[in-house]
Amino acid sequence: MPKRSSDTLLRRLGDLFLGALVVLVPFVVVLTAAEAFRLPKLLASEWLGLASLVAYALAAALRKEDGGGDGVGWRPVVLAVTVVLVAASVGLVTSVHPGRTYEALWSLWIAGACLVGWSLAVPARRLARFLALTAIPGTLMALLAILQFHGAFQPFQFTVSGGENWRGGVTALAGNPGDLGAFLVLPALVAQAGLARAWRARRSGAAGWRPFVAWGVAEVACVYGLFASQTLTAVAALAAGTVLFWLLALPPRRAIAAAVVTALVAVVLVVAVGPLRARVAQVSGLVAEGRWNSALSGRLDGWRAALWMFRDHPWTGVGHGAYAARFAEAKLDLEAHGVEFYPGHVDPFFANAHDEFLNALAEWGLVGAAALAVAIWLLGRALWRGRSAASTEVGRGENAFAWAATLGGLVLAVGQFPFHVAMVGYPYVVLFAWVFRRAAERQEAEA
Repeated sequence: MPKRSSDTLLRRLGDLFLGALVVLVPFVVVLTAAEAFRLPKLLASEWLGLASLVAYALAAALRKEDGGGDGVGWRPVVLAVTVVLVAASVGLVTSVHPGRTYEALWSLWIAGACLVGWSLAVPARRLARFLALTAIPGTLMALLAILQFHGAFQPFQFTVSGGENWRGGVTALAGNPGDLGAFLVLPALVAQAGLARAWRARRSGAAGWRPFVAWGVAEVACVYGLFASQTLTAVAALAAGTVLFWLLALPPRRAIAAAVVTALVAVVLVVAVGPLRARVAQVSGLVAEGRWNSALSGRLDGWRAALWMFRDHPWTGVGHGAYAARFAEAKLDLEAHGVEFYPGHVDPFFANAHDEFLNALAEWGLVGAAALAVAIWLLGRALWRGRSAASTEVGRGENAFAWAATLGGLVLAVGQFPFHVAMVGYPYVVLFAWVFRRAAERQEAEA
């Protein structure tokens, strides 16, 4: 077989693995496993991600033999991933729980390799298509959640429908309403960008109504499913991303009008979805009473424990993946000093801080915090450099989506743990790979 044909075949094989990761992983469930939802999705993501990297690497090797290889924009993404991986790996030497750090590092290294490999091997145009594919599992998962929400179909009986914790029954195939809500943020923003693009195509006569209707159905389903999950952090992430998207995608006056409409739609949905309305009212009442930990569903417990670990090991942290091992010690010491923990937990145990930044501070210390700051700065610089592609209406829409989707992920990271859940985190790895690759291609074109 000619080298060029082998190169194309391997590239398509890599695309097949990456497409399967984006589309199929959310539906992976092993009911007989001890962890039926998160762990099978993590294993499937990692194996598919590694398989795609092998295919892309072999294709790149063949291209290099033919003189067709390139290293478009390798420095920023490699530097961003390297500083984070090195900072996290320090725990192998400094942590009192090196075994946990060793086990947890595998997943981080695989995700880092995927970010670098996809950014270098896959052009921005193809990465954008994989991002668009997230609307497929997003729509299907949202439709299943909507059926659960209305009591039409409930394949899993985690809680008694209609009870105080009825929200726990709206999970789709995520197994957890929080995971479901976090997962739907990116597909909802992808659908918004698709709607804007389809409207432009319709207005110019380049396309009919079908793409616009398809994206509209995906957007309505994802937003409804997200609100049905009653995950307030996800609602905030979607609202922030939506407002930023329309502010950047439209001229000033129309952007302000779109932002106002977005706020009104959010208010209407909160009022219309009865359980969510009750939840918002309950949280507002708790805040008014000064009961912040109850309003945050006990998240202050995880945050306080993270700060305790940071004070105990300020420079290099307790070790990557060691938060869970140190939580009990942190809790006992805090309680001994008069700190009251939230009594409403079904399981009074935190496997992570429920805040990605505080979790990084606890496990990586100041060294890791500095590394994470460098990585975020490089990502922000890639977003900023990509802005020059906004000279056209299409480029402005892409730029708006890049900023909006990144903001949505950062908001999720403040109140949840999206990068500890493979179903949520790996689509963001694709997003960040696209951001870095898009900026690199733009810079190369200008040069």
